[in-house]
Amino acid sequence: MTPPPESDVGEIQLLPIGAPPRETIEDLAARISRRLPVACRTRSRSTSSPPFFRGRDQVDADQLLASLDAEVVPGTALVGVTALDMAIPIFTFVFGRARVGGRTAVVSLARIDPAYYGLPASQETLLLRGEAEVLHELGHVAGLIHCREPRCLMSFAGNVEKADARGLAFCRDCAARAPGWLKAPP
Repeated sequence: MTPPPESDVGEIQLLPIGAPPRETIEDLAARISRRLPVACRTRSRSTSSPPFFRGRDQVDADQLLASLDAEVVPGTALVGVTALDMAIPIFTFVFGRARVGGRTAVVSLARIDPAYYGLPASQETLLLRGEAEVLHELGHVAGLIHCREPRCLMSFAGNVEKADARGLAFCRDCAARAPGWLKAPP
């Protein structure tokens, strides 16, 4: 497979949606900035209400993603981050969604938080998982699809254990297809 053309993503922006802790979003942006050759910054909290499914206490991830398309600034990739649980019609939950080859993504911190599973709260675990999920969704923004290699950051994770197992690195093939803005500096 040939690599996608270089895109003009010069900055990644994290947009808090709902009420995720500001410190968590800022720490997540700092981690992404240290990992990638482009800056990651936080934007002001979104003032719009996230779209919920009727009869469910979950955000409609696809509608939320669509609403972000109008907020993206040229030269950036926009990642909405929420502490609310998200789903799509065919899955009972999702960790995140993105437009493959687009400019927007959404990530939920709800099910990557150890406290969700009745475990002791761990900010470090939440941030590590959040970093991985943002990078995974940015992989989709960069044009990458799900990978069959279970240890690749681009592998599909239907549960938190699989998300943890895939780690923070692209496999060799996905790394070769990723644009420069998504590659960790040597």
